[in-house]
Amino acid sequence: MKKLLTLIICIYSTIPLMAQDDLRKLREGAREVKNTAREVKVATKETKAMTNEFKGNKEKDEASPAKSYIKKFWEYVEKMEAAPTDLNILGTNSRAAATAINNIKMKDKGYDVVPLETELKKWQQAYEGARNGGETQRGSTNDVAALFKLLYQVKTNVAQQEIDAKLLEIEEYKSKTTELVTLNVDPTDKFNAAIINNALPRVKVDLQTIDKNVKLWEDNMNMIVDERPARAYYTMIQFEHAHWDALRKGPFAEKAQLEAGYQKVTEMVNRIGSLEKILAKGKANAAELLKNTKMPPALVQNGEMEKLFRQTFEDAGWGETIIKINLLDRDWKAIRNEITGVVEARTQRAAIASKDKTGAYTLYNYFTIQQDYLGSGYSSQAKIIYHESTKILPENIK
Repeated sequence: MKKLLTLIICIYSTIPLMAQDDLRKLREGAREVKNTAREVKVATKETKAMTNEFKGNKEKDEASPAKSYIKKFWEYVEKMEAAPTDLNILGTNSRAAATAINNIKMKDKGYDVVPLETELKKWQQAYEGARNGGETQRGSTNDVAALFKLLYQVKTNVAQQEIDAKLLEIEEYKSKTTELVTLNVDPTDKFNAAIINNALPRVKVDLQTIDKNVKLWEDNMNMIVDERPARAYYTMIQFEHAHWDALRKGPFAEKAQLEAGYQKVTEMVNRIGSLEKILAKGKANAAELLKNTKMPPALVQNGEMEKLFRQTFEDAGWGETIIKINLLDRDWKAIRNEITGVVEARTQRAAIASKDKTGAYTLYNYFTIQQDYLGSGYSSQAKIIYHESTKILPENIK
């Protein structure tokens, strides 16, 4: 029992010692935290001092009669910091900041504006850099826009008198297509996207009409008989082929469809073959057409009317000799005013075959003459208002 009591007394006597030890450790920890907080506070003051050295002394700012302008200056800076590459924001706020510095100088002649001017200079340089970059961007954008207009708004039709010029234009067009590929235009760029969208209407029309056009071009090419029209039309097809090559190489989302369109045009060009093949086919077509060209039969015989046609034909001064006249109308056709219905003239048609000084024969089909109504009767003279002409073999003049 005595031993147990002694043990209990020992245990209770150590508790205060343990508590004091924990308390001592707690106090030491608190002291360390306090020292750390003091160090942080000192560092914060140092940082603040550095900031004030760069951006002006805020304590002095509050006492300065120009404090409102000082505040505005740093607001302008914050706006530029938030958008350091925006040309408009940099330009507007750098100018406003410069005005604020001038106002500070006038309001508080003793205020040290050197840190502000240093800060402003940095943003003015940023503005100049952005502006120069913007001018470069605009120049590049204009170049791309001009290239797109050339490639995707091109007119591929070819008149007979401009074949040689168009052949040179096609070569230049192919060169510009290569230039476009080299540029590697980024369709996600906002400037490029706008240019691409401007070209899309024509591109979509090309896609919608490709099947119809391929059939039309090939049919027309196979039917042409004269050399000059054949050369012009063949050049047009070559231009279309170059155009579709440019379409498929452009930065369009419809790339697969445009590639398919290019293949259709390529297949058509291969079917048509060379220009020599086309010209040979044209000669064969011309011979077949000439063989099958017949003079329409006369619907009525009328010597007086034939005489009027002969006189009107000769008055044209073509220097050709009439071989035969077949009247295609049984009587005159009255021409009335569309609004009043009053008769203004009358017309008749005939088929006339003639021979020129070289010995070539020509058929003037639907040769139409007109006599004007003079109020009390028709003019005794007639004038030519329409005709079609084609070569004809003498044996087909009947």
